[in-house]
Amino acid sequence: MDRVSHETLRVRQQGTTCFVRIHRPEADNALNAAMVRELGGVLTRASDSPTTTVVVIEGLPEVFCFGADFGVISDAAREGRDTAYDPEPMFELFRQIAYGDFVTVAHVRGRANAGGMGIVAASDVVIADDTASFSLSELLFGLVPAVVLPFLARRVGSQRARYLAGTTQVIDAGRACQWGLVDATGTDSQALLRGHLRRLNRLSKKAVVRYKSYLGRLSPVPEHDKDVALAANREAFDDPENVRAIRRYTEQGLFPWEDGPTNDDTPTPNGKAGTPMPPPEASEAERRRSPMPSGSPAVTPESLGDPGFREDYGLRYNYVAGGMYKGIASVELVTALGNAGMLGFLGTGGLPLDVVDDSITRIEQGLRPGRTFGVNLLSAPQEPDLEMRMVELLLRHGVRHVEASAYVQPSAALVRYRLAGLSQDANGGVRQENRVIAKVSRTEVAEGFLRPAPPDLVRELLERRMITPEQAELGARVPLAHDLCVEADSAGHTDAGNAYVLMPAMRAVRDRVRGEAGYSHTVRIGAAGGIGTPESALAALMLGADFIVTGSINQCTAEAGTSEAVKDILQGLGVHDTGYAPAGDMFEVGARVQAVRKGLFFPARANKLYELYTRHGSIDDLDARTRTMLEEKYFKRSIDAVWRETREHLARRYPERLADVEGNPKQRMARIFRWYFVHSTRLAMSGSAEQRVDYQIHCGPAMGAFNAWVKGTPLEPWHQRRVAVVAEHLLRGTAELLGERLGRYGRSTSADEDRRPRA
Repeated sequence: MDRVSHETLRVRQQGTTCFVRIHRPEADNALNAAMVRELGGVLTRASDSPTTTVVVIEGLPEVFCFGADFGVISDAAREGRDTAYDPEPMFELFRQIAYGDFVTVAHVRGRANAGGMGIVAASDVVIADDTASFSLSELLFGLVPAVVLPFLARRVGSQRARYLAGTTQVIDAGRACQWGLVDATGTDSQALLRGHLRRLNRLSKKAVVRYKSYLGRLSPVPEHDKDVALAANREAFDDPENVRAIRRYTEQGLFPWEDGPTNDDTPTPNGKAGTPMPPPEASEAERRRSPMPSGSPAVTPESLGDPGFREDYGLRYNYVAGGMYKGIASVELVTALGNAGMLGFLGTGGLPLDVVDDSITRIEQGLRPGRTFGVNLLSAPQEPDLEMRMVELLLRHGVRHVEASAYVQPSAALVRYRLAGLSQDANGGVRQENRVIAKVSRTEVAEGFLRPAPPDLVRELLERRMITPEQAELGARVPLAHDLCVEADSAGHTDAGNAYVLMPAMRAVRDRVRGEAGYSHTVRIGAAGGIGTPESALAALMLGADFIVTGSINQCTAEAGTSEAVKDILQGLGVHDTGYAPAGDMFEVGARVQAVRKGLFFPARANKLYELYTRHGSIDDLDARTRTMLEEKYFKRSIDAVWRETREHLARRYPERLADVEGNPKQRMARIFRWYFVHSTRLAMSGSAEQRVDYQIHCGPAMGAFNAWVKGTPLEPWHQRRVAVVAEHLLRGTAELLGERLGRYGRSTSADEDRRPRA
């Protein structure tokens, strides 16, 4: 289509797609009048073409487009010429990108700043490499991103646009995707682009023209917006003070507030031609005061924890969200975390296999290429066949990461999952594709997972032909768990362990077993329980955690699969508003869970039921007053009705156990009491207004700590808590806190410093 020669672009036609590469490497792809004119001409010819349906706008690998060419303005000022320029062609260029008779795809690698953000915001589809970053730096020089904002606000919303313009903050591709500026991001953006083009190239020119015409009528940029934008732009560039600041920057590399030479690593463009990127959070003067060596690496959220863990699991951050049962760790929650470069585990406990099957399929469909997820595998010693069927489902889907929960000792199903992913690599080593993160709270249980799979279980699986002889042999060379998660006092089932004691003890066991076994792979140790603020996350890392695991705080996010009524309750908790109660699934042995007690009767009533169970041998031993209390206050129905419902469940699900339960008065009483735990969970999950005081909500004190941390910020209402945004705020706060503790900014941290989420 385009046979015109270009000074600032590289253009090629491939079928129905026109590829346009911005090519001003000498000026960091800064926008000048020639580029605006040439790009506008390409887009006009694409609109007029009878075959071109897609225009892909790309930059260089390191920079997409850096914004307006400051060098042109500086040269004009130095030579005494008029520094003003006409912003209208750029506004019309953005309008062409948004409403031209083609689908515009912006393929962003490296930096997109200022006017480059206008190209991105106006595009129909934005695909970004993981290296991409986005910013509006104009306000640093007294300028206003006036031409960009009408298009940016349409894409990300008015408040996000105002935040980017006002703070001049650089955001990465992950956050840009969460905010809607970017539609898809990944480590291989070229592959993402090819995938999108395969679909876009099926569109006819007629359909595209009709579609873009409709968009132009549906959400046009009003002429009033254009007039206001152009006037604001001209006013800012006509201001002599702003022109002096621009000239000073291009000639000396100094930002307006700086009074001396810049550091060599100040992120300015080559030749200082384009609009500058925002500087680091610490000013140059602050950096000079810092006692840290000038070459010290920055503390970033991505740098927290063990880099090998990120590499093994294909993550951006060493952040894991545990698999909360009954699908509270939902498809939406797991997918959102995966797309943000974190690891979420689907909460399968208590879900039928067909629901788990469908959920995994939906996660696979929702994840972007290169992203990952995991599935919780709950120990089921009373139902080994069900556990084995779950593993078969995971293997069929090719699920590579499993969170093993509530295991006291390994099971045949868990061993099968781990060994089925073993193979020998070209160097004779063991390739470990199926990774088990075992959640442990006791050192003796941890040691069982740090050892190879038990030989008797391996022999059993060989005899059943569920693994190969090679897998059995390789299994003796690796630990059963690829990594461990040390669970201190937390929500749900808990041993009420102390992280300060558990973490050093677990590390000692890990190191001892590795020395004895001679593994080539080091089992990483993560920390869970009580993590809801940057301070607690940093404490876990200082104790030696290679990754952090959150639970309670994720239950109070928009994506969590529980009721709004539960989230309303969680949002109001303090650090002392949880208590301990018997666990319904392990009622007879007295195992305990931690649950919400503020405004709820569940913990007290559950403890009362366990007390009655230990004191009496039969439901018939209860006195009339106690029976009335249970029927009228706890169950809201007769004990006989509860037993009928329980009996029907046993007959349907466990017919082989029914006779034993009916013949044993103590077991029958336990089953009746267990009904209350099932019922209280259903009430909470459904958000029933009836019996609200009986909600069973597993939760630890981290929830209260998080609520206090975000009070008075945009994350205070749970409706605003997106699970990946919560995680990023937590990680960013942790990185900032660590930087301060290391003295990175050359100052002590004041007691009242506000480190809460800022947006």
